[in-house]
This record gives sequence, structure tokens and C-alpha cells, in this order.
Amino acid sequence: MRIVIKRSGGYGTAEHTATVDTSRLDPGRARQIEQLADQARAAATRRTEPVGADLLRYDITIQDGGETRSLSFIDDGSPDIGPMKRLVEEIGEL
Repeated sequence: MRIVIKRSGGYGTAEHTATVDTSRLDPGRARQIEQLADQARAAATRRTEPVGADLLRYDITIQDGGETRSLSFIDDGSPDIGPMKRLVEEIGEL
């Protein structure tokens, strides 16, 4: 699984991109990231986006086998972004 995360928006925040290929991680860590990606995909389907020019926006592309899924969210601090935010934080730690 390959995951690309792009962060933009916010007040004075530069665009940032992070990429991970789980086939290059140890199996336990890869499984953890893939589970977070599955949870993020599920959470994104029931999310409506708030409006705010100073909020950070995350665009996530998940490539798994022949399937590509794109999702996005705005970090407004609400609890329903939790699964997506955890994926972003885990990728940032790699």
C-alpha cells in the first residue's frame, strides 16, 4: 500500500507532502499503517467539511493494489476526523 499525504492551508503554513510505501516497512508497522488507512477511508465517507481559510487541509491518496482512493479533510478539531488525523500523525512519524 502506498499512501501520499499533502497538507495545505492554515495561516502561514507551507504545503507539505509525506509518502509511505508499507511494503518497505516491517510487517507489524505496515499492518498498523494499513489498518489506520482503512479506518480513515471509512471515516471520510461520512464527513462534511467545515469552512475556514485558516484551517489545515489534508489530501490523502491511498493506492492499494490496483485501487486508488482519494480523501480529504479539514482539521477543525472535531472528533470525527480522529481516524484520518491518526493516519496523518503516524505517517509523519516515519
